Amino acid sequence: MILTSRIASRAVGWVLLALCLTTALVVQADPTRLPRVASTNLCADLPLLQIADPGQIVSVSYQSQNPRVSPVSDAARAYPVNRGSVEELLHLKPDIALVYSGWTGRRHAQLLAEQGIEVVALPYAKNWTDAIENTRAIGALIGRAETSERRIAQAERRMRALTERARSYSLLYLRPNGGTAGSQTYVDDVITRLGLHNYAAEHGYAGWRSFPLEHLVAEPPDVFLLGYFDQARSLTGSAYGLHPVFKALLERTPAISLPGSVWGCGGLELVEAAEQISEQIDRLALDQDHPP
Repeated sequence: MILTSRIASRAVGWVLLALCLTTALVVQADPTRLPRVASTNLCADLPLLQIADPGQIVSVSYQSQNPRVSPVSDAARAYPVNRGSVEELLHLKPDIALVYSGWTGRRHAQLLAEQGIEVVALPYAKNWTDAIENTRAIGALIGRAETSERRIAQAERRMRALTERARSYSLLYLRPNGGTAGSQTYVDDVITRLGLHNYAAEHGYAGWRSFPLEHLVAEPPDVFLLGYFDQARSLTGSAYGLHPVFKALLERTPAISLPGSVWGCGGLELVEAAEQISEQIDRLALDQDHPP
């Protein structure tokens, strides 16, 4: 069933609330004990490593230790890794297993529950508000509400500082395979919060889509925002970025870029992406005002 965004948002809130209440019952016998938590996906690793007490982290995903994709790789190396299998969770025996909605092991949630392991499926964020709400819910779920609120307050102050002036550029976010981000994505939300214009959204694109190369020839954006171009990919996965037409466009159109480790999940790390975009756009504007 496809829900409207408003209904889906409410549903996510009720699910997270129910999960928090359930977990509270699990640890009620010893209210001073924090639940032991394992994360099975990089997007679950990030909030866990940012707000959990180190002693309650049982395991993190193998992706978390890869500096090419993970901004918390140094912290993640302190913990054993997993590949998100049901067998690993049964061996690790956490109180809570943080997964994402696409986790294939969810069909075994009852088996895990019988062993005292609660599977919590985290929703994907569509915007900065979702990132804040998800972090707050995870903090309550794992007994670290105060820490999550401090993290949220710091991130919100940084984000607000970036939105104090308007910037008039139109940006087209592109990955090496031609993928872009239209409206209803956290990329679009960050771009618009900075006072910039999302070229894909303004051309009618919503969600995660491919942007036709031929549409750029006659009317390119003011600036290309390149993501994941720093990572080696197969020829098929990078064909768009290697296309001669696209390379020619890059020669006459300004481009800024973000490393793949900055914003692949849509959590509080979005503020780092926003700061890098802002810094590069401001530098670009300065260069254009004062050409060599």
